[in-house]
Amino acid sequence: MKDYNIHIRPKRSLLEVDFREIWKYRGLLRMLVYRDFVTYYKQTVLGPMWFFIQPLFIAAINMFVFGQLAGIGPEGVPGYLFYMSGPILWQYFQDTFTKTSSTFVENQHVFGKVYFPRLIVPLTILISGLMKFGIQVLLLLGMIAFYYLSSNKLYIGWEVVYFPLILIIVMLISLGFGLIVSALTTKYRDLKFLIDFSVPLLKYVTPGIATTSYLILKDLNTSLHPLVSYNPLGYLIDSFNYMFVGAGEMNWWGLAYSSVFAISVAIIGIVIFNQVERNFMDTV
Repeated sequence: MKDYNIHIRPKRSLLEVDFREIWKYRGLLRMLVYRDFVTYYKQTVLGPMWFFIQPLFIAAINMFVFGQLAGIGPEGVPGYLFYMSGPILWQYFQDTFTKTSSTFVENQHVFGKVYFPRLIVPLTILISGLMKFGIQVLLLLGMIAFYYLSSNKLYIGWEVVYFPLILIIVMLISLGFGLIVSALTTKYRDLKFLIDFSVPLLKYVTPGIATTSYLILKDLNTSLHPLVSYNPLGYLIDSFNYMFVGAGEMNWWGLAYSSVFAISVAIIGIVIFNQVERNFMDTV
């Protein structure tokens, strides 16, 4: 006979993550992921086609603005492949970060009535975004295959085996920052508006999206060089471009720095999230 008793107790540690409890609620997690993924474009005319149209449209705009008007971009690599690859990874970070940052505020009506592990909501955003990102990576691979058949040149390097590592680091950074902001917005609602318009601007000082890190560091004012050099996403997106389209570089020290940064942000995010979770209903 199964034991259906559920024991709800406060967390003993701010760093505690009850993976066993999250696993018990995997059905809820699966349902929420399915809801987010299926209903995102449900009432649109083109529906799931937007998963493909969005990266193609962004790549075309970037190619026109940065490639044609500004005249900057990688040499020896098809511009369209380059301007498609970087924004795909950036968009995954941006969507996960901004949506996670409103976890407490947008779900307060649910959190106040039903108990379930609160980390389920950020994990839902992380996984549903990952599915969308996977579709867009398949689109990128299709474009790479098309260029290979037409030019007999393959731009994917052996370093692509490190792609899962790059993806995990991006997930940790976006989730960690999202948890931090979601906790702070329970008291400071203005922070959400700040994030919504400032995060898209950050991509213009992130190497690998508009151009390679070398060109950005060369063309930017020297006062902005630290903002680019210490941007952990720049090393990740630059490496992603190098793996799939042969542009940019694999900076191993930069990846090590990004890894340490991601782990630190994730730990801080979990601690602050757990702290606010205890009494957030009194402040939202």
